[in-house]
Amino acid sequence: MKITRILIAGALVLGGIGANAQLSLGGHFYGEDAFRYSQAKTSGSARMQALGGGYSALGADATNASTNPAGLGFYNRSELSITPIFNSLNTSSNYIGSTTNTKTSNANIGQLGLILSSGGTGTRKKRSSLAITYSKQANLLSDFSYAGQNKKSSMMDFFAEKATRRGVDSGTLDGEFNTNTGSAATSTAMYYQAFMIDPVSGSGAPYTKIEKSLPVNQTGRNSSTGAVSQWNIGYGANFDDKTYLGFSVGFVRMNYEYLGNHDEQFPTGKVFNGFQFNDDLSTRGGGINLSAGAIVKLTESISLGANVTSPTWITLNEIYNSSITVDQKPNTFTTDYKTVTTDENVFTYSLTTPLRASGGATFFLPSKKGFITADAEYVGYSKMGVKDPEDNSWGIDQKRVIQSYYKDAVNLKAGAEYRIENIRLRAGVKFMPDPYKQKVDNLDRSQMLLSGGVGYRSSKFFVDLAGVYNKFTSAYTPYELTNTANYASANLSSNQTSFVISVGTFF
Repeated sequence: MKITRILIAGALVLGGIGANAQLSLGGHFYGEDAFRYSQAKTSGSARMQALGGGYSALGADATNASTNPAGLGFYNRSELSITPIFNSLNTSSNYIGSTTNTKTSNANIGQLGLILSSGGTGTRKKRSSLAITYSKQANLLSDFSYAGQNKKSSMMDFFAEKATRRGVDSGTLDGEFNTNTGSAATSTAMYYQAFMIDPVSGSGAPYTKIEKSLPVNQTGRNSSTGAVSQWNIGYGANFDDKTYLGFSVGFVRMNYEYLGNHDEQFPTGKVFNGFQFNDDLSTRGGGINLSAGAIVKLTESISLGANVTSPTWITLNEIYNSSITVDQKPNTFTTDYKTVTTDENVFTYSLTTPLRASGGATFFLPSKKGFITADAEYVGYSKMGVKDPEDNSWGIDQKRVIQSYYKDAVNLKAGAEYRIENIRLRAGVKFMPDPYKQKVDNLDRSQMLLSGGVGYRSSKFFVDLAGVYNKFTSAYTPYELTNTANYASANLSSNQTSFVISVGTFF
């Protein structure tokens, strides 16, 4: 059975699109998940992150294994390196005129790299390198809260509208409830057994909410952790010290943990003091992609590079749970269940991330004083796809909505390095345009990442430091109703800072 987890709450994930797409599919819009797992910002070594992620025409970095493997051909000695990262995220939420601030952070290993360099063979192949690397491609950290007094609706209104659309009678909803476990087979049965909704008349649709008092004090918190990580086996070769070719295979792992909470209190309630809706999602999966690239030195001062990374073909397994806990007024109704849950919902599906292709150029300063580099990266968001192995039409519907909401994007990157003996000074910028075809929640979702760093290199080892700053906007809607004037979204403004250090040794 397909998971309908976020639609149960009517929730939209951070950066999500309007739920009209979800409702038109009669279920959750999985293109939103594909986009979340595909939106890589900066990754790899501190050196590459300080340069804005401009890697197309640069080499001799472990990051090349997962980006442009042709750069592995620049190595003339072997290398072992590690890159820890500390991420900090501050999010301000504005919901119905009230502002709430939330802070969170995490630390992880951003990259591990082993490069084995060897001499060439024949007259043209000067050197080659084999790379085995691990890298975090996307950080799924998120945490925000919202609070406000709603004078127009309650989440109960959403529950009632959903039950009305389904059109079942109360006898069916009773039959979908296990009295021994207090668990419902469907979300609508959970609403009914938690006394959130009741038929307007008789035993069937339409349904209405039981607690009709307004205003409603609404609060909530949504948090997520996880990452898209990748092991790469890459190979790069140097031909005539002018042409560099490479390819790699990426083995992708994805893990995502989501916790959502929505609480409502009724100051003038007749039936309830309040209730709390909770849901949690765990997603795990694995997949594979391929990369190939080339770098050509036109002159001693100018290099051109290009690379392409195939879509990642990944299989995901989701486990979803939700519950409603009620706080009823005295002498209103009798129930054996203060908390009603849904049965654990498991769904396995396949997902295809966008194809990526980059091209760039590097200009080297005279006397080996440094360089300036720039890239353009194509990301085919409209080509994302999701499939249910048991229902081909479901995947077709999802694909149709993906194409109507997302457009392909071209990310722009630029960076520079200046050398003072063994010291390296670096700065970079990356611009990511809004990937939505139309503005959602009237927000501009383009992003600008600013970065900088410093490094030290000797004949035996290197140390690089980098900082990356990213400010972006998004929105979250706890639930949606047919009348768009009766619900609200939380506008989110986030500041994310990453501190990166790479340490490595040559051998």
